[in-house]
Amino acid sequence: MFDFAFSEMLLAALVALVVLGPERLPKVARTLGRWLGRLQQFVGNMKSELAQQADLAEWQQMKADWSATAGQLREEMQQLREAADLPAWERLPEQRTPADFGLADDGSPLPKTPQTAGFRPVSLRRQALARRRQVRLKPQAAPRLRARSGRR
Repeated sequence: MFDFAFSEMLLAALVALVVLGPERLPKVARTLGRWLGRLQQFVGNMKSELAQQADLAEWQQMKADWSATAGQLREEMQQLREAADLPAWERLPEQRTPADFGLADDGSPLPKTPQTAGFRPVSLRRQALARRRQVRLKPQAAPRLRARSGRR
């Protein structure tokens, strides 16, 4: 507890013997021992009390977190209830028009919009390769017929 060397404690004991005398020294030593015991008990109680307060603070923090989460859940449930209370026609998605699907009002396709002159979505090289593939004749395999021999 205190950083005393043996020689320092021996010197303190000799000074106490000289000052107090042999008659009062045992009584003072007992009293001093009781005080040190009470001090140690007090320090131990304080440590346990602080540990309990720290645990209490952790519990309070967890309770606050749970309360916040419960509040959020209540709000979401309230929003769902409000949405369920709406009439069916208000819960429907927006009505789509023929223009959303690329059609005119009469059902004919909308005219293509001209592209800007400087913008080419596909490179010229790729366009040329695609045209060559379309023009190129693809060889078709002729069926091969084989005669079977009569062996089995």
